[in-house]
Formats: sequence, structure tokens, C-alpha cells
Amino acid sequence: MLNQSVIVGRLVKDPELYETENGNKVTNITLAVPRTYKNVDGEYDTDFISCTLWKGIAENAAEYCHKGDLLGVKG
Repeated sequence: MLNQSVIVGRLVKDPELYETENGNKVTNITLAVPRTYKNVDGEYDTDFISCTLWKGIAENAAEYCHKGDLLGVKG
């Protein structure tokens, strides 16, 4: 059996590309994901999910994605 998680949200800031000591590309992103229901005060809460992207996906995200863009992450 395989578990999967799909997260869809907006980028909190522009992704920054880094390189590890062994040459792998990596970037850390944070997605703002609004909840689908209201809290006690009648407002929608937002969760901030941190994700780490590696190699080609990290390079593409750093080049093409910007703050406020809607992204989907599957892992």
C-alpha cells in the first residue's frame, strides 16, 4: 500500500536555489493553504506547509515560480 499527499497552495516567497556539498540542487518553499471551513470567529484559517524540492524540480521551481503563484505538490 502506498500513501500519498497532495497539497495545493500559494507560495509565501520566491524560491531560492541552493547547491549541496555533493552538487545536488535544492530549494525550500512554503505554501499557504487556506482551510475549507471557518473557525469560531467566522474566518478562514491558513496553514503554512514547508516543502523541500530536489534536483530538476528545484531548478524549475526557482526559475518559473514566484511569490503568490498557485502550486500543487504531490509526495
